Amino acid sequence: MSEIEGGASGAGAARPDASRGDVPPQNDSHDLQALRERVAATRAGLACLPVEVDRGAGPVDPATGEAWHRGNVLGHMSEMLDYWTAQIQGAIEGSATMGRDEQGAALRRQGIDHGNAASEVELRRAIDEKIGRVLVLLAAMSPDDLERTVDFHNREGNRQARVGELLQNLVVGHLEEHIGQLSGLG
Repeated sequence: MSEIEGGASGAGAARPDASRGDVPPQNDSHDLQALRERVAATRAGLACLPVEVDRGAGPVDPATGEAWHRGNVLGHMSEMLDYWTAQIQGAIEGSATMGRDEQGAALRRQGIDHGNAASEVELRRAIDEKIGRVLVLLAAMSPDDLERTVDFHNREGNRQARVGELLQNLVVGHLEEHIGQLSGLG
């Protein structure tokens, strides 16, 4: 199951599903400073994780049937940061919609598969750079940007959502989930 279908990304235990816009336990979706701090902490957390040579797959995710190795997780993180950062940027510039369409789902798959070929060092370097772009975006945003509403679409259909909610769930919380996932795979 892909993000467009509303499934969780990769292997692991049940967790809030960022692709559906589930609200994680911590709700900072109205607080730019808290979101920046969480992204910075996630960046630091990634930097503290050892680089692993072993790419053994993790447990099978019961929701998706997928079993990702570290490269898959990192490839997905790299792609999703580009994708969702562009979607958020578009929304604050006036786009009325956000979500993954079929092309977005194909990009997601390419990101996951890219993790099969690229080294962990290369992937982590790219992710760090893209986290930096998220921090630049957050620094440029205003509190009003968080309150904008868009039509968010995924497998479950369309719904109105605030940009802050989607930013928290699709970028910030999603990063946090995958850092935790990497910790469990290494």
